[in-house]
Amino acid sequence: MHKRARTGLATAAATAAVLAAVGTATPAHAADETPARNRVLVVVVDFKDAKHSDAKAVKQDARKEYFGGSQSIAGYYTKVSQGAFTYIPAAEDQVVGPYELDLPQNPCDAGAVNKAAREAALADGYTEEEDYDSISVLQPSAGSDCGWAGLGSVPGPNTWLQVGEDGTTSKAAMVHEFGHNQGYSHHERDECPDGDLGSCTHGEGYSGKTPMGGGGVGVGFAAPELISRSWLPGGQAVTVKKSATFTLSPLYGGAAGGVRALDIPLGKDRLVVEYRHEDPSYTDDEDGNLDAAIEGVHAYLVPEGNYNSSRLIDPTPGEGEGKEDAVTSLTDTTNKVQVKVGRSGNGSATVSVSLGGVPAPGAAGASEQGNTTAPDPKAQGGEGAPASEKGTDADAPTTPGDRVEKNSAEARNLAETGGSSVTPLIAATGAALAAAGALSLYALRRRGRRSA
Repeated sequence: MHKRARTGLATAAATAAVLAAVGTATPAHAADETPARNRVLVVVVDFKDAKHSDAKAVKQDARKEYFGGSQSIAGYYTKVSQGAFTYIPAAEDQVVGPYELDLPQNPCDAGAVNKAAREAALADGYTEEEDYDSISVLQPSAGSDCGWAGLGSVPGPNTWLQVGEDGTTSKAAMVHEFGHNQGYSHHERDECPDGDLGSCTHGEGYSGKTPMGGGGVGVGFAAPELISRSWLPGGQAVTVKKSATFTLSPLYGGAAGGVRALDIPLGKDRLVVEYRHEDPSYTDDEDGNLDAAIEGVHAYLVPEGNYNSSRLIDPTPGEGEGKEDAVTSLTDTTNKVQVKVGRSGNGSATVSVSLGGVPAPGAAGASEQGNTTAPDPKAQGGEGAPASEKGTDADAPTTPGDRVEKNSAEARNLAETGGSSVTPLIAATGAALAAAGALSLYALRRRGRRSA
């Protein structure tokens, strides 16, 4: 008989309040308030022709990476959500299995793997909704030769991770795939020379400002992603309604409260501006302090208010990914919007926003930051559904022909991930993935494996 974790039912994820009065803000998450919790059933599986060499070691590593304190996946999401959301184990032993699935020589069929893993868990007494909110399958990479190391439904309750021959799973891939479950897309970048928003073109490089690009676990999510999940409460994200000058606190860390992101109207789109600075309050053994490699004011285009699909604005094309894509000024002549950075560094930044051709006043105190409200991602076209809500198209393909092939012409290289072991992100299109709720693929270079 299986043992459920004694954690109770998952609470509903936090959602944004609709703000009627000018200057009001979403209430901050209280330190003693129970966060929204997603019960994840971590399942170790074997196949007929591909098995873990040491399933016990795999389970031990998984317990640490998923739930083992502040540096785990649970700890990371607790940090970036400011305590509003976390993952908790659905099983008392935290990780179940290994279950041997009746799938010969095709462990890369994600839909079939998910279906078989759920059936094996059900046979062991674990029922979806009653016992778990999401399921994360750990499968052996040895002998599988899949073209991915991680998959996640967008949004939805399913993740798949391949375990390396050393028995470990990449936390960078885990953070990325669980980000897809939150509804986040791969994070691209636009090249906008000298900050001219009217001359932007789609860049070949990808954002290093979020795990959904090439940032890995050493960075936090970008401000638009946080806005989509209401993870910037208490007036930390404000919608700019008139020309004003703002003092921004770092997106992560720093003093409690303060303005951390600006949400600016840009015709039918949005422009989100943030200040990033190293946060020593969250440290990872491999990656060091959170956002250690990011400094300065950064901006994102939010197409038609879809905060889950924002794109980094790079004002210095050709300079590469990193600090050089911080912005100093942005101009949109068509929509009469101008953003200027007056000062940036040492843990704060001053940003002036001019709307409708009206010049912004000089550096302002908090009382002059005026006509703002907290952004409502749903009202503005965002897709920030709580993680406990399963997308209707989030389930993986289950038909035998719905496969993701390593050399598929539909796959393309997306991003390099800094100095970590993570290499290309791969996105795939086509009927199989459309049926899966736009599954996204994450490939890593692991010991003993070929890079995709």
